[in-house]
Amino acid sequence: MNAALLFASEAKNQIILPGDINEVIWGSIGFLAVFTLIVWKGGPAIKAMWNGRIEKIASELDSAAAARAAAEAKLAEVESNIANADAERQRIVSSARTDAETVRAQIIARAGTDAADIRTRGAADVEAAKSQATSDLQAEIGALAIGAAEQVVTASLDPSTQSELIDKYIANVGARS
Repeated sequence: MNAALLFASEAKNQIILPGDINEVIWGSIGFLAVFTLIVWKGGPAIKAMWNGRIEKIASELDSAAAARAAAEAKLAEVESNIANADAERQRIVSSARTDAETVRAQIIARAGTDAADIRTRGAADVEAAKSQATSDLQAEIGALAIGAAEQVVTASLDPSTQSELIDKYIANVGARS
């Protein structure tokens, strides 16, 4: 400040300082008063605004770091789920193959049992048909033999013997009733 006053006292230098030193002194006092008032009243507000901005930036950095950590955790979880899904898929495919082999074996066993049952029923049906055919054949041969015997007996018997046989048959049937 002394240098400014000394510089101002020289009247020859009108470019830097005005010619009246009182104007420089009162201007400097006014400037210092206004500057002191701004620093005294505005300084805390500026400092609070500055600290608030610093705290806001710090909290934004903290929240960004937390969001990044959460995103990385979610990424790790998704990657783990993908790996688990692949293992689960392999387990399901393996289980399905095992189940398919079991069902296949059961179907083959059931088919073998059914085939054996069909063979047994077929053999029984063949035996029944054979027995029925044999009895039908015997009945037919018996009927044919009776018919042939009747023809022979009728041809060889005279009418009186025939009448006697008929009478005996009628008497025999009447005796049974």
